[in-house]
Amino acid sequence: MSTEAIPVRAAPPVTDEVPRISQGMLAMLLFIGSEVMLFAALFAAYFFARFNIADNVWPPVDPATGEPFELPILMTAVNTAFLVFSSFTVWWAEHRLMHGDRRGMIRGLWVTIMLGATFLIIQINEYAHLSFSPQDQAFGSTFYVLTGAHGLHVFVGLSLLTVMLIRAYRGDFSPSFATPLTAASAYWHFVDVVWVLLFILVYLL
Repeated sequence: MSTEAIPVRAAPPVTDEVPRISQGMLAMLLFIGSEVMLFAALFAAYFFARFNIADNVWPPVDPATGEPFELPILMTAVNTAFLVFSSFTVWWAEHRLMHGDRRGMIRGLWVTIMLGATFLIIQINEYAHLSFSPQDQAFGSTFYVLTGAHGLHVFVGLSLLTVMLIRAYRGDFSPSFATPLTAASAYWHFVDVVWVLLFILVYLL
């Protein structure tokens, strides 16, 4: 009987390495988490005013005219479509960068910024034509606080995307380094999701 040793294949090395999220992205996710709690508190205040303070009619009746306060639902729906589409364009910008298409990334950022700016302009125009103010009952106060807080976050998101666009022109990003762009994109998606919820809960229900 042969006593020749049987060769044994070496086992693959065992490592403790796991995929790690970058510090920048982690910081953005933590920040978004704090913003989620902020808007949760604002939505809670809105529903408290609606179901515990206001009368059965919502929006409430304007004492001066005897008619309920009106919201421009159709125009806001179009404005919502602009903001939702901007989520796809910023995703497309990231997608093009991952495929080495820097021009496509820059075009995607430009379109996203223009859509976001259009949303803000339409929102400001809506404020100018509303028949009520923040002083008009709990409805006016909660409406302006909610939409105003969101508008401020859109402005912050546009500022971040503008910085990303400037850095893109400088050649800062590559398929292997896109953390700042990814973080800014995550914030923009968060802003869009908040607005969709706000539009449904405040304008439609």
